[in-house]
Amino acid sequence: MKLSTHSFALLTLLSSLLTINFSISLPAQAAISCETGTVTYHPNNSLATCSLAQNVNVQVYNPVAGTSNFPCKAKSYIVFDEKGQFNSCELSEKIQIRTGNVVETCQAEYKVRVAVSDKGVLSITCPH
Repeated sequence: MKLSTHSFALLTLLSSLLTINFSISLPAQAAISCETGTVTYHPNNSLATCSLAQNVNVQVYNPVAGTSNFPCKAKSYIVFDEKGQFNSCELSEKIQIRTGNVVETCQAEYKVRVAVSDKGVLSITCPH
């Protein structure tokens, strides 16, 4: 009986340590450097916009489209939706957007816009 009580106590201790470990290990959050006085927030306190203090490479992952990289220009505004998802920025260098067999080139200093539909379809545009 002592052995099973001892084993139970050890198992309880190990499971509580694992629980503590999982509750402390929060997912990493990306940080961007914003110019002083340019930050605005959504009503839920998530970042809405700010003027970037330095060039930033934003990576957007979509299960269908994969990972897309957007080089955002310093001293220009970056925009996020209320869920914290990247919406737009001014490009610091040109990029190419592939949609099926069509390739569109977005020049540096163009504004790129990213949207995800309710069905999870990624849309990337760079209106002139």
